[in-house]
Amino acid sequence: MIHHIEGIVAGRTESSLIIEMGGIGYQVHTSRKTLEETLGLTDSVKLFTSLIVRENEVSLFGFSTDGERQLFELLLTVSGIGPKVAIGILSSITPERFQEAILTESRASLSGVKGVGKKTSERLIIELKDKIAKIPLERSGAPVKTRHAEMALRALTQNLGFGEREARKALEAIHQEHGDLSTEQLIKHALGYLSRRS
Repeated sequence: MIHHIEGIVAGRTESSLIIEMGGIGYQVHTSRKTLEETLGLTDSVKLFTSLIVRENEVSLFGFSTDGERQLFELLLTVSGIGPKVAIGILSSITPERFQEAILTESRASLSGVKGVGKKTSERLIIELKDKIAKIPLERSGAPVKTRHAEMALRALTQNLGFGEREARKALEAIHQEHGDLSTEQLIKHALGYLSRRS
């Protein structure tokens, strides 16, 4: 089993990343959440992976957190849920909200998810309720905010040549002014901030 991969983002599609390692480009299918969190990054990224081997196909799925990977693999244990439906679910609802919907038996929340109808939502609750609480998922917005800031800092210092101190100062000022932003938005605002002070 491949637990994780770390490499350069060489390209992307609407549903996958191309991660280059040692001169080889691996297509890694992923959720919208992970795609958004890696947006704007061209340096090294680490994805927790799940390798799916079928008769006519070998596919690699990757996630920004190990908790999301575990949730993906747990979804595959549900009857009638394959990799495409599982990744569709994780692209339609955050892992934290999905976990909460299962634990609180919120059928309304689940029925609004891509690929999940009334019967499937019932099956998800029945088959996952006793298992899903064991998966460690981030509960607050702080870890995500920190992860976006760390990725933006890495892009600014490693790819764009800014000093770590000035990059951190820019990101802190942007957070105070704008609140939580995606990695791409942080980088964009940071470049504007730093150019005004150069």
